[in-house]
Amino acid sequence: MTPSAAEGGTDAAGRGWAMTLLVSIYASNFVDRTIVNILQQPIKIDLQLQDWQLGLLGGTSFALFYTVLGLYVARLAERRDRIHLLTICILAWSAFTMLCGAVTSFVQILLLRVGVAIGEAGATPTGHSLVSDYYPPDRRAGALAIFSSGNTIGQVLGALLAAFAGQALGWRWTFVVAGAPGVVLALLAITTLREPRRDTPVSPEPVASTRDVARTLFGKPSFRHLTAGTALTLFAAYGIASFIVPHLMRSYALDLRQAGIIGGVGGGVMLGLGTLGGAFLAQRAARHDRRWLIRTPALFIAAAAPLGLIAFVTTNLWVAVLAFLAMNGCIGTFQGPLFATLHALVGPRSRATASAILLSGVTLVGLGLGPLTVGYLSDVAAAAQFGNANYAVLCRAGTATSQACSAASAAGLRQALLAAAAMLAWAALHFGLAVRSSVADRVD
Repeated sequence: MTPSAAEGGTDAAGRGWAMTLLVSIYASNFVDRTIVNILQQPIKIDLQLQDWQLGLLGGTSFALFYTVLGLYVARLAERRDRIHLLTICILAWSAFTMLCGAVTSFVQILLLRVGVAIGEAGATPTGHSLVSDYYPPDRRAGALAIFSSGNTIGQVLGALLAAFAGQALGWRWTFVVAGAPGVVLALLAITTLREPRRDTPVSPEPVASTRDVARTLFGKPSFRHLTAGTALTLFAAYGIASFIVPHLMRSYALDLRQAGIIGGVGGGVMLGLGTLGGAFLAQRAARHDRRWLIRTPALFIAAAAPLGLIAFVTTNLWVAVLAFLAMNGCIGTFQGPLFATLHALVGPRSRATASAILLSGVTLVGLGLGPLTVGYLSDVAAAAQFGNANYAVLCRAGTATSQACSAASAAGLRQALLAAAAMLAWAALHFGLAVRSSVADRVD
């Protein structure tokens, strides 16, 4: 254990190590979450699934349990040792991820993904609470953006792993390989990290209840609009991310490795660049006018909508790829400014709960409904394109050799992705409305 870690990680070296490890843990979280999206097509064929089942697998079932448990874990994080709590969560999601490689049915993999969600529910609110206590208010937007970059790092690593290991080892062994590093990270967390000093002392005395924190937050117009804007952004982002690899494989005849690198790695890198760039641009602009902390991502999300429409209207691969990558970069800009603003709306003992309240709503809408809706719309549009009510039977699981089946499947998914991209314009409107009261609602 490093001395600085033992002391709570409050000096530069301790904060640096703590941030490095927390980002690595958050990345592991997203590796285990991302690979199911990259491996959708081989899973679909092996387990004989439809697109709506893929959406349920990668979205709704995960989101429901992630949301409910996230609130509970956040309350524990306000009262208990966050390092021990985080360690337990890491071990849980890693074990369930590895077990996904042994499934033989849709129900089995669905239940195991629920297990992954239960474990991962503790990563974000606990991590946000720790980071906010490591850094002072004027550095939190940048610190939270760096922590949030674990999202992108995990997506990139998960996409690389799924693209290469999935092609070489098959999707089952890929789950095993993906879950194993979590065990090492859990050991590092429990042995090298200690609780940072909180802004207020840890004590058994009651802290504000979830209801009180929620009442405070929803009484602020900026929070209501930030929640709506984030939910709509994630609806589009998760819906697109869940099906971008199958889209590239169906519409452009790419193999798993090619589609995974473009859709997963490329998309993840641009999301990360947007997360870091957007946070530091917003933080710099906000030195002169705090409203720019939210105004900056509002403008970028507005730009993401037409880029998404271009990406899924065109039939030119490289135009589609460039527009998709640019769209992802714009989408990534909201994360750091969002949580920096959120944590300024409540007191220091309510930040983990505030993160969990926000994440519960936006995760249910974004992750819970985004992939499922895109998958359902894809099946409906594909059936209409095919022109036969028995489309699901005749073209089951994408294994049909009929050219008509393949064309219908590709066209249906393209239309569903267009609908998802259009939601970004609505999201930008809410971010813009949040600007008006974002300064007056702050308590810091």
